[in-house]
Parts: sequence; structure tokens; C-alpha cells
Amino acid sequence: MSQITQLQAQLAEALDALRSALSAREASFAEQPGEVEQRERIAALEAENAELAEELEQLRAKRDKDVAALDDLIAQLKPLIAEV
Repeated sequence: MSQITQLQAQLAEALDALRSALSAREASFAEQPGEVEQRERIAALEAENAELAEELEQLRAKRDKDVAALDDLIAQLKPLIAEV
């Protein structure tokens, strides 16, 4: 019977070790204080970044139109400048 008792004790220790390891693993996956706020802040910053990227694209398109208009004006002015 002493061998069975020893085996039971060893099994109990092994199970306790497994439980402790699982508890530690679960704790490592638990949200840390402030993590929710950080995720919300990241989401807000990503949304702002998307808005700014869209605005930048619109400004680039406007710049391209303005440059084209300036090129057109320069083309119209070149003959006038050549006459002077």
C-alpha cells in the first residue's frame, strides 16, 4: 500500500503543478489594467489616421488639378512673353 500512497502523492503533486501552470497561463492572458483604454485609443487613432489619409489624397488630387491649371496658364503666357 505504501507504493500506492506514494503514487497518489506524486499524482497529486503533478496535478497541483499543472493547475498552477494553467492558472499562471490564464493570468498572462487576462487583460492588464488600462488595456481596454489602450485598445480604444488605438482604434481612435487608426480611425483618425484613415481620415487623414483620405484628406491627404483629396489634397493631392486638388494639387494635381492646380498644377495642371498653372501649366495651362504658363502655356498661354509663353506666347505673350515672347512678343515682349
